[in-house]
Amino acid sequence: MSSQIQRFYLDWGIYPGEEVTREEALDEGDYTRAQFDESHALLFAEFYDSGSLFHIDYWATDPESTRGEHLARHPGVPFGIQSTVQRIGSHQWSISYRYAGSGDLAGYLVHLERINTYDAALMTLQIDLQRQLKKIEKNSYDGDGQLHYAFEYNPEGEVVSIRDSLEGSTPQLATALDDVDMPDFYREGFSLPAGIDRSSIPFLGE
Repeated sequence: MSSQIQRFYLDWGIYPGEEVTREEALDEGDYTRAQFDESHALLFAEFYDSGSLFHIDYWATDPESTRGEHLARHPGVPFGIQSTVQRIGSHQWSISYRYAGSGDLAGYLVHLERINTYDAALMTLQIDLQRQLKKIEKNSYDGDGQLHYAFEYNPEGEVVSIRDSLEGSTPQLATALDDVDMPDFYREGFSLPAGIDRSSIPFLGE
């Protein structure tokens, strides 16, 4: 019989530095419950706001079956279905199809991740139903996997906001770039990490 693994994280994301016990998560109210299979592959993540489920992300190879199962089990709850589309060295690109609670497609997210970091994406592009880019987000993490800086860019790749999650502040670009491991990557929205900087972003403009 297969054995699945359940883990809890504070707030909304699977960041190793934010893992807590079930009791701590329920007490906090804003948390993520992630389910892994026996080989530690992620199956799904449920996101809770003040204890109420508001979104589920699935990692699946059969999107249509997953969509049907979700609508039967969680009617009215928005969800996403994510799959890996390309691996380059220690990184991978994945696409998440985003659905409204009705089951209608609402848009897409393209993620750049380090392999085996689940949804702790380095880069996320938000794309609408017309395949138009709406914004870009990039995250920087501490050595323990805790989110540190969150950068947001407009569709032209220009920085529009920076948040230091540890300090709860909004630093200037120069200050944040002095404190991250890949300043060239975070300086501009379309820049990619060294080693994959000559690759192209999948799905965008298709």
